[in-house]
Amino acid sequence: MDPDEVFEEHEMPIAMPCNCCRIVQRNRYVQHSLAFFAIVWTRRDGFGRWIEQYSVDTGHGYFHEHVHGHQRPNDRRNIRPLRAQVDVQECFDEGYDQVHARQQRGCKG
Repeated sequence: MDPDEVFEEHEMPIAMPCNCCRIVQRNRYVQHSLAFFAIVWTRRDGFGRWIEQYSVDTGHGYFHEHVHGHQRPNDRRNIRPLRAQVDVQECFDEGYDQVHARQQRGCKG
C-alpha cells in the first residue's frame, strides 16, 4: 500500500437475535473507497470467547470464503478473482448475504 494513501479501518460487530452469535465486518478504506473487507460469523464458546465459524473476505486478490472459519488448514475456497477496486465493492453485498445465510443454517441458539 502506498504510504501516502489515506487508510481507515472500521470493525462493526452486529449482534444476532440468538445472543450466541454475531457477524463482524472489518472494512478498510483507501481514500474513502472500500479496498478490503472481511465479514465473519462468530459464535461464543463455553468460555465466553468469540470463535470464528465462517467468513468471506477480499484478501489474496480473490473474493473467497473460509468454510471452517480458519479452524482447519486449507479451508479457503476462492469464489472469484478481483481485478479492480470496484470488484471489492461489488462483492460486499454478496459476501454479507453468504455469511448471514450460513449463520442462519448453522446457529444452534
